[in-house]
Amino acid sequence: MDPAKVCLFIPPELRKTKLALFERIGAGIQRHGGRVVRTDVAALAALPDDIIPIIGCSPQLRPLIDGWILRKRNYIYWDRGYFFRVYATWLPRGENGGMYRWHQNSYQLQALRGEPPDRWNARKPPVQPWSRGGRHIVIAAPTRTYAAFHRCESWIADTIDALARVTDRQLVIRDKESKRPLQTDLHGAHALVTHGSNAAVEAIICGTPTFTHPDSAAALVGLTDLRKIEQPIYPERQPWFNALAYSQYSENELTDGTLWKLLT
Repeated sequence: MDPAKVCLFIPPELRKTKLALFERIGAGIQRHGGRVVRTDVAALAALPDDIIPIIGCSPQLRPLIDGWILRKRNYIYWDRGYFFRVYATWLPRGENGGMYRWHQNSYQLQALRGEPPDRWNARKPPVQPWSRGGRHIVIAAPTRTYAAFHRCESWIADTIDALARVTDRQLVIRDKESKRPLQTDLHGAHALVTHGSNAAVEAIICGTPTFTHPDSAAALVGLTDLRKIEQPIYPERQPWFNALAYSQYSENELTDGTLWKLLT
């Protein structure tokens, strides 16, 4: 991908540390000939079609993204990575800013392309074998920002209702603010259910099968139909691990050109 043909959008009202990260990434993009738009959604919408906008989980952008999708306009979505993140994780944490996922025309990984294992082998979290015969179901609730962006504000109530129709297993509900390690809730779990939380990725690494929305990267190795909650699957995970590793980048890789060589 040509970095001179992209434009990073920096949304308003970011916390100081997050704004500093956006500015560092933006500076790297500009060094490669790309553009930065700060806070001005109208300016982002007015970009010519040969410039690819780079956006994150900003609910104010959802109508704009919907329009891009309808007319098949390319965009790039970025967010915290799948593993070795800095925040909101119970796996080993990343260093020097952690890892960030970048995808073209999707929010998370949507396909496996036979990626080699080199990036995974260079830096991989501990993987647990599939756990079978668990008793309870863990539900990872979306944050308010995520729910607003994905328009799934009623997801938690809808999910509890759907599960009650097909299983009598105990439901353990957790949110981003939970103080319990995810591994604690996953111990002895039958499955984890979430819309698109990275908890699904972490659960699969920890050996717990998942049920998610199709937009989730975990849908590639899990199920999306809650009516099948009593029949989780336990597929081979290594090709998926390889693909995850090829979809996330360190901050250095975001600024030294590595991203643009690997992003598809």
